[in-house]
Amino acid sequence: MNDPQPVQNSLKSGRWIRSTCKMCLHSCGTVIHITDDGIINKIEGDPENLSNNGKLCPKGNAAIMRHYDPNRFKQPMKRTNPKKGPSEDPMWEPISWDEAFEITAREIKKSLDEDPRKILPSLEDFQKFNIWVWPLAFGNFNCFQSGGTMCGGAYHPTNGYIHSAFAAANDVKHCNYWINNGTGDGFSSHLHAAAQSNWVANARIDRGMRCVTVEPRLSTSAAKSEEWVPIRPATDRHFALGLCHVMVEENLVDYKFLRKDTNAPYLVGPDGYFVRNAEEKIYVWDSVENRAKLWDDPTIQKLALEGTFEVDGKECKPAFQRFRDILDECSPEEMEKITTVPAETTRRIAREFFAAADIGATIEIDGRTMPLRPAAYNYYRGAQGRKMGFQANHAFKMVNFLVGNIDAPGGHMGVTLDDQWVDKSHVAPGENGMMMPNPHQLGPVPPFAYPPNTYHLMDYFPVGVHPPHLNLEVFLNPGKYGVEFEPDVMVICHSNPLWAMQGPREGWFKFMASMRFIVVSDIIPTETTQWADIILPSHGALESWNMTMIEPPHTEGMCMRQPATEPLHDTKSEEDIFYELSERLGILEAYNGVLNMAQGLDHKPELMLEPDKKYTDKEIADRKGRLWNDKGIDWYKDNCAVTERRSDKWYRPWEGMRLHFYIEDMLHQRDQLKKKMEEHNVPFRNEWHWDDYSPLPTTRLDPVHEEPEEYNLFGMFFKDIQLNFGESIGNPWINDIVYRDPVHIALMLNPKTAASEGLKAGDIVRVESPYGKIYGRIGTSEGWHPDALGVSNSLSRVNIQHKGVPHAGGHFNDMLPYDLRNTDAVTGQPETVCRVKITKLDDWPAGLKEGLTVYDLVDDIQKPGKGGRH
Repeated sequence: MNDPQPVQNSLKSGRWIRSTCKMCLHSCGTVIHITDDGIINKIEGDPENLSNNGKLCPKGNAAIMRHYDPNRFKQPMKRTNPKKGPSEDPMWEPISWDEAFEITAREIKKSLDEDPRKILPSLEDFQKFNIWVWPLAFGNFNCFQSGGTMCGGAYHPTNGYIHSAFAAANDVKHCNYWINNGTGDGFSSHLHAAAQSNWVANARIDRGMRCVTVEPRLSTSAAKSEEWVPIRPATDRHFALGLCHVMVEENLVDYKFLRKDTNAPYLVGPDGYFVRNAEEKIYVWDSVENRAKLWDDPTIQKLALEGTFEVDGKECKPAFQRFRDILDECSPEEMEKITTVPAETTRRIAREFFAAADIGATIEIDGRTMPLRPAAYNYYRGAQGRKMGFQANHAFKMVNFLVGNIDAPGGHMGVTLDDQWVDKSHVAPGENGMMMPNPHQLGPVPPFAYPPNTYHLMDYFPVGVHPPHLNLEVFLNPGKYGVEFEPDVMVICHSNPLWAMQGPREGWFKFMASMRFIVVSDIIPTETTQWADIILPSHGALESWNMTMIEPPHTEGMCMRQPATEPLHDTKSEEDIFYELSERLGILEAYNGVLNMAQGLDHKPELMLEPDKKYTDKEIADRKGRLWNDKGIDWYKDNCAVTERRSDKWYRPWEGMRLHFYIEDMLHQRDQLKKKMEEHNVPFRNEWHWDDYSPLPTTRLDPVHEEPEEYNLFGMFFKDIQLNFGESIGNPWINDIVYRDPVHIALMLNPKTAASEGLKAGDIVRVESPYGKIYGRIGTSEGWHPDALGVSNSLSRVNIQHKGVPHAGGHFNDMLPYDLRNTDAVTGQPETVCRVKITKLDDWPAGLKEGLTVYDLVDDIQKPGKGGRH
């Protein structure tokens, strides 16, 4: 950036530098204005970055307030108050970095030498996977961070099966009919919110792209769409199956795609497995010759998709027919009883969707002629955060499968997490002509073990994302799960699990209190830092280096972050902190080995980290930049590496392979896990929900629909762009936006629902689920489904030392389950909706009136709960 002159948005002279935002987990490009006296006074979107095209959301602008936050940790500190609790003053005492490292390394080393499984990490800076992988340096697979829990616990593995990718997005460059289900993509949340909003707005203006939003509330996406379809919470899978029913019954299907590019024609036997010959090759049915052939037989004239046949004495059906059999139960009229979406609405949208997909159309891009399918079904956490999360995700994908839009121009695209180098392919051929599935998008998972080697039972989720909420389930019932170790040390970095985890705070407080030692590296006080023994303050995003590419839709390329100022306080980078700890713990060589593999540096041996050397944040960033395009960090200061995604990597990168319409691997994973559990006599094996493992989505209801009738409403929490992915409340600019909006300061009901409950706006209420309770005031709006109670994510904070964080009458997560019954047995995804009942109160409970929180009223934090430790 070579323009030193001020522009209209900067009142003082100074200079602009290029950087990358970190106010959410994604990586929008920014330009930062620094005055001649070294003060940051403006942050804007980088107009040269093709991802966000100069656009930036409110959070990105508010990074200044995080940087200059007077509540920031300013030096290492140790706790002097031995008593811990949600409102206990830690009585911090400033100490030197050497003392902080000495204490921290000594306490971690005790557990590392005794049993590394006793260390519980919560490392959640999503832009720095070099920190995420630190526990692998000592063979630790424990997880106490919320990534996956309230995010994409089932979403990411499903994308790994369908696209061999981490995330998914509709192709906004060519899409003309965009369905959003339980997400704000393109409007207010999820992938690169500011960037997507710009791309979607342009598509709507330039091409008249139609948007339909399906969710229980009139969200930003719903309000700006051409149509809002209110739906009962936790029924989105059934809505998608209703669409599929109409499309199949009315032949609104791209049959050519299913025959050519998927395993839908593969024959399935009575046991659910594909029918194979002695060489493990899969059979299909040639409908012209009316006989079975192997899938790659060159004499096949037409693959059958429907019918019942016999091969080697086995009755079998094409995978498509198996799905059609399920859809027989899914008429829009039957699904309306579950979703409340009128049957005629479902039928109309299915027909509109198919018409917009323009089956048969093609487009030429960079010399390739490909199917053009400009209609796509997009979704995220609100729709897929179910106990049966894998099946929910699969149902949404099936809507896209039926019109042949998977990775097609205008369709539903796989989005990679971090390509690492320009020519890296994220797809590979698998068996029997199919693409190799890759559900482990966040790295390796631990092997099966009993007794378990992880405290959150990750040993039993072979295709899952970590289910950290199960830490509490195991803590309260250690004998039941056969755990032979007790975590006693937490290592936490840029993570706030005590706020983010679902389950009762009282239980989590006891869990925290059971720890012998807690070290936290962070910027500001949080609910979790309140429990720390040592604070290792880290640089803020505007004081540090980084190089990242975090699941950008439509674009690719490394995004460089550089310091805009020198560190304001006595802080260090996360790299300095974890390298110093690694050296003192004797795991430096192992850590560098893990980084070489995880960061892809072993792809270019000259970039590999030396075993016995510590590296700075700038040196790590420089290597990642060189790995991408052979350019060093100095090149990135003056140049933007972000380009539109290369078409051969974006559109149908699996060309010539077949996609997993039918996910047979679900049965392999189920049967292998069941066999191991039987062999090891795992005592809770009969509680495992084996029916969650299904190669096709089913109509089985999630347990949230089976709660006692007294819980007559569905409780759900929500976010908007200013609350998206953390780094939010406590920032004065964001507070000003949030707390001036009525929906973020009340418990929201439809007016008719409120009236039927004898309530009106402003009434004080207690809201209870079978698992917990909160207090608040009622707000009303027509923008809510009559069966839903909405709770903003802003009403979830505990009273902490950060004076800019207002507390509320409890935390929505207190009302959510944290047990196996409400956890997807496939992926570990927990249920994120709960059934609730409302009781009107005459006044606030004692204590809350005096400014206390509900957690100040909890007794005996130091004591374990039922079945807990002593």
